[in-house]
Amino acid sequence: MFPKLLPKLRVKNDVKVIYILFGIILTYFSIYMPDFMNVAGMEGTKISSIVSFGALNGMLFGPFWGSIVSATGFLLYEITSGKYLLMSTFSALSILFIALSSVVSGLVVNREHKAAKSIFFVLIVVWYMLDMGRTAYAYPWYHLLVLGGFIYFEKSILVKTVTSKLYIFISLLFASLMGVLSDHLAGSITYHLLYGLPADMYQSVIFIYPVERTILAIFPAFLVYVLIVVFKDIILSSGNIEKDIEDKKSRDLDEYLQNDVLNIIKEK
Repeated sequence: MFPKLLPKLRVKNDVKVIYILFGIILTYFSIYMPDFMNVAGMEGTKISSIVSFGALNGMLFGPFWGSIVSATGFLLYEITSGKYLLMSTFSALSILFIALSSVVSGLVVNREHKAAKSIFFVLIVVWYMLDMGRTAYAYPWYHLLVLGGFIYFEKSILVKTVTSKLYIFISLLFASLMGVLSDHLAGSITYHLLYGLPADMYQSVIFIYPVERTILAIFPAFLVYVLIVVFKDIILSSGNIEKDIEDKKSRDLDEYLQNDVLNIIKEK
């Protein structure tokens, strides 16, 4: 019923391959960007900048190809850096969290909101199914806030993104936030299941992780917003370009008829 934010372009298969390879390479090098260090109040812990590119890939390539691009870029880095065989169980599973971020962000941008909300909601439900999750009940407050905000603005987003640049950015920000927060909650649940991190450690960062995740979400949202606005302006101006070409052809034809054809007729 409603158009997608980023409609699929009709491009040749070889162009698609180049497009996807570029995304993988970009994701690979994104891991070298600065990370958030000592998160959750624990020395040595970090959040990789690749989380931003998980959401970015989902918005650019869609939920399917976006997850593949994110997972492939992450895996290539681990293999080429020599860390693959030394990875912990949690690090090995992180590839799934990045892919999940791409899936959720891609679903939101593709207007498949029901699927995106379902995945996001299931993660919250799983959190509260854990004894630790019920103890640290306030931990996913930001996830609930983002989900509630998305549901509240959903109808306006569907209608107004067609004409409003502000709502385009709001839609992209929600897509990016839901992506990075899906990665976050899936990671938090898995970390507890693997290592038994106590509830008080999660409670100690309930006002810290929202800042970190929001910063990680703003970058891909803003980048895709710029791309959409530029692409939209090009499309809108293309009509004028075609009109200018037709006008030029018409003027050239008039000049040819007046200067060349009429002279030939007069001579005869």
